[in-house]
Amino acid sequence: MSDTQDRKFTSQAAGHNLSGEKGIPMEEYEHPTTHQMRIVGQRRNEAEAKLERQQREARSKLHE
Repeated sequence: MSDTQDRKFTSQAAGHNLSGEKGIPMEEYEHPTTHQMRIVGQRRNEAEAKLERQQREARSKLHE
């Protein structure tokens, strides 16, 4: 690893901002709030429902 990469990992471990996400502290990624977890769960459910719908449509087109 180069010296700059070593420093980036050290700063992330210390709880500083992620290099790709400006203004979001590392702690928010490690300890999401109940509201954030609820949103993630809702999005996951919506994505699973969408995938299921797409798979059903693909199966029905295959049988036609």
